[in-house]
Amino acid sequence: MPSADGAGVTRHSVLGTGHLAKPRAISRNARIAVLAISSPSEVERIEIAKQHLESGGARVTIAGNIAHSHRGYLAGSDDERLQELNHFLNSDQYDAFFFTRGGYGAMRILDRIDYDAIRRNPRPIVGFSDLTALHQAAATQANVATFHGPMLNLDFFNGLTPDMEQWFWSMLGGDAPLTHRFAPEQVVCGGEAEGILFGGCLSLTSALIGTPYDFWIDDGIWFWEDIDEATYRLDRMLTHLRLSGRFNRIRGVAIGKLKGCGSPEEIDALLHETFDSYGVPVVRDLPFGHHGDNLLMPIGVPARLSSSSGTLTVTQPAVQP
Repeated sequence: MPSADGAGVTRHSVLGTGHLAKPRAISRNARIAVLAISSPSEVERIEIAKQHLESGGARVTIAGNIAHSHRGYLAGSDDERLQELNHFLNSDQYDAFFFTRGGYGAMRILDRIDYDAIRRNPRPIVGFSDLTALHQAAATQANVATFHGPMLNLDFFNGLTPDMEQWFWSMLGGDAPLTHRFAPEQVVCGGEAEGILFGGCLSLTSALIGTPYDFWIDDGIWFWEDIDEATYRLDRMLTHLRLSGRFNRIRGVAIGKLKGCGSPEEIDALLHETFDSYGVPVVRDLPFGHHGDNLLMPIGVPARLSSSSGTLTVTQPAVQP
């Protein structure tokens, strides 16, 4: 729960005991519900993505509102998106929840989601972008760990590369340790760190500060990404987090793809200005985010980040048997 340090800055940590409950493991033939709580998608793209999942053995059910349009940017009204989500969360027929796409809209229904259903029957919740809002809400309101990762409209439509698909199903099946390797040129600040992984889309994390869904882990390894945010807007959001005291005890930073967020030189300068003084390892351009072919990133799971070996290792299973 939030606590104050000597300077009067509020610090945030994982709820209660410092651990999020892990969802149950799934296999490739899992029963997957595909939901839309943000923006609408094209049915044709979702059907192709569904076929890709089913070709590996999954049994996939698509929510009825995926192509509905409300105000031009929501996959149905708030009531409709909420009703679909809560309906599937309360059904024991499904082993995991995937999502069509991000966009915008998840924040609008956070105060009416059935968190008791998530807590009662924790199953993998997988998505990125706007789904960061649901990830943070599941952590703060249900104390359940989730996954920042592939969605149908982009990743499963195009298909995951073999390495990414292997990582995806291995993690959801309970394998550990799992190690991703990165190149020396991806290191912004050198160092070694161990801590709990957490994070998501930077703009959502920033937007939820001060709400009941504000989620941060002291002494954790923070991962983040974003899309189409000018460098000065990244600067503003990172400065907001810095001024709120969020970086005072961070152990490491893993940055995904920053698609359309400025030139490599501009981003590199901003990252050095922001993180150099903290003395923690910082790496960039990891393969998660809006570029597609997402590396599945677990939330609430111990990890090790090493610039010397060029590795990010998830050290414990992200799911329970």
